[in-house]
Amino acid sequence: MRFRLLRKGRTFSRMALDEKLAQVLPTLRAPRVLDLGSKRAPYRQWLTCERFEALDLLPTTGPDLVGDAHRLPLREAAYDAVIATQVLEHCHTPERVVQEIHRVLKPGGWLVVSVPFVYVIHADPWDFWRFTEYALRHVLAPFAEVEVWPLGNRLTVLWDYFTGHASGLRYLNRALAPLARALGNNPRSPHGYMALARKAVS
Repeated sequence: MRFRLLRKGRTFSRMALDEKLAQVLPTLRAPRVLDLGSKRAPYRQWLTCERFEALDLLPTTGPDLVGDAHRLPLREAAYDAVIATQVLEHCHTPERVVQEIHRVLKPGGWLVVSVPFVYVIHADPWDFWRFTEYALRHVLAPFAEVEVWPLGNRLTVLWDYFTGHASGLRYLNRALAPLARALGNNPRSPHGYMALARKAVS
């Protein structure tokens, strides 16, 4: 008889983000896409594009491009969409990163971005910021259109806070996921946000 090891569930913050991305990304009309801070580019599966490029600061995960988001080694108006999930909190000057993203997007191009609000310190010492909705909208000021969704609620905030690092309690995440979903997203107590921003057409 074979025994399969039970895998730890994803954090609730990651579950909620992935579910929202699975709704939004397939709707984008974006022939050329840049995944910024991509690691292993897990969101490629939800995109229909002619060209997908992954950029990361380090070459360890095999990105297509290696570079600093504060100074993107890319020409202006090169992309139809940029994805930047859970990246801005690790950037010492997030406004500069957003300006660079805005620069490399074509007119009418899309930015899909997510940030944490309440979450454990991670990837330290390169963990600089936590964002409210108002801070996120402020950072995204260069864009003509911005839509923001809160992700999570008090349960997901508390549970992820205590299990965000390597905790055995995360083995319960799969069983607790239906309860987390049933409680919905609380705009006053989210664990993070996702936004869709569009560059002005002209």
